[in-house]
Amino acid sequence: MVPATAGVTTPTDPNGRYPYGRQILALTDQLNGTTSFERAAALTDQVLDPIDGLLERLAEFFEAAAEKAKDSDHDDGFDLHYDLQDAASTLRGLVEDLHVAVDRMRALDPRPSARQSIKATVTGSGIGLPTAVLPPPGRTR
Repeated sequence: MVPATAGVTTPTDPNGRYPYGRQILALTDQLNGTTSFERAAALTDQVLDPIDGLLERLAEFFEAAAEKAKDSDHDDGFDLHYDLQDAASTLRGLVEDLHVAVDRMRALDPRPSARQSIKATVTGSGIGLPTAVLPPPGRTR
């Protein structure tokens, strides 16, 4: 499937050959333009989600390219295969290293969300104890 931006030209892409790069640039522009850490977290998740995120899809792309290079039966094809496999592994390593970045971005929001503002007051023998703010539920991956 060709993205809707196929054929669109820009000063850096006068022939409109890189629609996927423009889509990522649009995502970056959205991130730069948001004033909400919640929205920034949602945009970051588009890249970092370990199942459907951009980095995972790029890793799959590099694995496919590696297999295609290996199909050539040339010595350089085998070398390229290993280089591309290394790229896929590096991308997956980034996803692992940044697995909590979305939650950390969300936590930067100075406005408490509904999850963060739930307070539990514990009292014992009629003496009020300090109010504890419960942490937000963690994301499981």
